[in-house]
Parts: sequence; C-alpha cells; structure tokens
Amino acid sequence: MAVELYDEHEQSERVRQWIKEYAPAIVMGLVLAFGGIFGFRYWQDHQSGQRVLASEYYEVIRQEVEAGELAGAEEQYQVMRDSVGRNSYVGLAGMHLASAYIADGQLSPAANIYRDILDDRRLQSLWPVATLRLVRVLEARGEIEEALALVDGSAPHGFAAAWAEARGDLLFERGRVEEARLAWQEALDNQPDQGGNPQLLRMKIDATGLAGEDAS
Repeated sequence: MAVELYDEHEQSERVRQWIKEYAPAIVMGLVLAFGGIFGFRYWQDHQSGQRVLASEYYEVIRQEVEAGELAGAEEQYQVMRDSVGRNSYVGLAGMHLASAYIADGQLSPAANIYRDILDDRRLQSLWPVATLRLVRVLEARGEIEEALALVDGSAPHGFAAAWAEARGDLLFERGRVEEARLAWQEALDNQPDQGGNPQLLRMKIDATGLAGEDAS
C-alpha cells in the first residue's frame, strides 16, 4: 500500500512539473491555432466582401458607360481601384471604360488601361482580348512596331486567327506585303475553328496581288 501511495505522489509531482514546464508552450500553441482559424475566417469574409463591393462598382460603371456618362464612369473606376484593389471585376470594368474611351476618340487612356491589365497576373484570362484591343489602339496611333511586338510569336489558345490577322494588318501597314499575305492566310486557315470573317480575309489576300503568283 505504501508503495502505491508513493507511486501516486511521484506521478502527481511529475505531472505538476510537466505542466509547469510545458504549459506556456501549450497555451501559446492554442492561441496561435485559434488565432489562425479566426484570422483565416476573417480573411475569407474580407475577400467575399471585397468581391461583392467590386461587383457593385462594376455594375455602376457599366451603367454609366452605357448611359454615355464617361466622366462618371471614370470617377467610379478610380474609386473602385482604390477601394477593392485588383480583381476580375476591376479588369472587366477597365475593359468597359477603355472601350468607351476609344469610342470617344481618347486612345491614350484606353491604352493605359489595357497595359495595366496586361501587367496584372491576376487578370490573365483577360490578356488575349486586352492585347488585341491594345494592338488596334496602337495601330490607330501609328505605333506599328510596338503593336507588332505584341502579336509576334505564338498566340494564346483559341486566338490564332485573330492574332495572325492583326499581325497581317500591321505588316501590310509596314509595306511587308508578302509577310502580310502569309499571316492573313494563317488567319484564314484557323477561321473554321475560331469564327471570324473569312470573306474579309480573302479580300485582304487578294488585295496583295500575290495570290495568283502562288497558283502559277
């Protein structure tokens, strides 16, 4: 019996010693664990709130653009960027605003928006369309070499025809007629899978005056 009481006393002392030694670390671990859980939930709630806010801004900007209120759309877009940072809604709102700028003849601010989109890796889904639109803006401004650099090389999946047609248009502008014809032919070859206007492409190819030379 004495042995049993001694064992219990020794075990009790060991438990108290263990608690004294390790309790602070356990408490800190629990604090960090619960803090991480609540912090992650706060982050999730914050992100969800930002998406809702961004969608509301996007809808306001879309309506402003459709109503022809360009100044109001521009103001809301700047507030949106300051409020919610960068996300897909900001990119889409920027695309709407850039189109409105182009329709209004304001090419420089439109180009700036497209460049901002292309600089943001979170907006990669918008890159192909933003690239093609920037190319057309640069073409209209006579900045052909910069535009050509954007459509040089492989096109994103699903954009081979549009990429090649834009490249052909730019090459033709530069007087590089044979290269332009080849690019337009590439675009025409990809048209069945990607839509577009094959008749217009054939007209462009015929306009080079080189199609008959290949046939001979």
